[in-house]
Amino acid sequence: MKLDVTKWKPFLLGDLFFVNYGVNLELNACEEATTKSSSNINFVSRTGDNNGVSARVVIIEDIVPQKEGLISIAGGGSVLSTFLQNEPFYSGRDLYTLECKEKISNETKLFLITVIEQNKYKYSYGRQANKTLPYIELLLPIKYNKDNTAVIDNTHKFSKEGYVPDWNYMQEYIKTLHFKPLKTKNHKSTNTQLDIDSWEEFTFADIFVLKGGFYNKKPEHSQEGKVVFLGSTENNNGVTEFYSLEDIKNWNKTGDPDNTLDNKIYEGNCIAVTVNGSVCNAFYQADEFTCSHDITAFYLKKHTLNSHLALFLCTVIMQDKYRWSYGRKPHDVKKFAKSNFKLPILKDCNGLPVVDSEKTYSEKGYIPDWDFMENYIKSLPYGDRI
Repeated sequence: MKLDVTKWKPFLLGDLFFVNYGVNLELNACEEATTKSSSNINFVSRTGDNNGVSARVVIIEDIVPQKEGLISIAGGGSVLSTFLQNEPFYSGRDLYTLECKEKISNETKLFLITVIEQNKYKYSYGRQANKTLPYIELLLPIKYNKDNTAVIDNTHKFSKEGYVPDWNYMQEYIKTLHFKPLKTKNHKSTNTQLDIDSWEEFTFADIFVLKGGFYNKKPEHSQEGKVVFLGSTENNNGVTEFYSLEDIKNWNKTGDPDNTLDNKIYEGNCIAVTVNGSVCNAFYQADEFTCSHDITAFYLKKHTLNSHLALFLCTVIMQDKYRWSYGRKPHDVKKFAKSNFKLPILKDCNGLPVVDSEKTYSEKGYIPDWDFMENYIKSLPYGDRI
């Protein structure tokens, strides 16, 4: 089922939902749960991750949890991060709940959540959505009569024009999306503990060959293509667009000797890291790609990269996000290459570091424990599905 938005009509969020402020708890005032129990509950905050859940907390005797089935929406923080809460929950500061004025299915709620989040670009930490939530405009499919005229509700329940959202269409669209619930054989949590205190420091230049992005604005589009373009984003594995080889070939006709197709196409099996904009996001790229100068490609020097090892390394690289900001960005590849980060190292049967006399990876001769990193990811729940 394809989406034809040309006949969709605008609705105000406040006309579709009862918009309510949450219970306004502070996480540090709650007791975090250490075990799974019916006396514990999700704490939903203004984060954009993990369905909004930042912790499990012990239920407070005189505070009634918010009911399951509500939609949570962040008015501040990660503004307009919107999730369906399938369990009762507590909510933190600047978090609102949406309850539709019509009884709708969870599939319809998921459709609406996606539409709501299309408005994220309008907000930031300097422009939050606390007071404006009810006035956010949503473009939605509407009900039509058999003669192709819009169904008009004389009570104007959902809009001043009388349009009626087509809840069933939204539900059926979600149901047509192709997915199968993921299954994993790794039902138990990994027994492999991360003893980070025993890790040792390396520089990015010790471990990787760093290749900077192609310095120019985006190529012009003339036709559809299959080559991914990586930009400065934290979403969609870094992919912002798709280009044809012909468009990439014609990118930046300046007579520059480096202006060749080979210099614009990057080999896959590497980690692409953002060095500008949304800095220090790291994504594994299995296939070839092209990118802007906001990206640096990291290729392992002396070891073969694979998806499991790459996910471990991506996570470690992104722990350095706190070092970089709009006032301190690693535009220069050489600057980034000198940055330190820690990795588990290879040890002998006595627990002592194995030292490489050729000092391949560090001045002290430490060797990254590649097998440990790869097997750690494989041992995680769903690690067998990567």
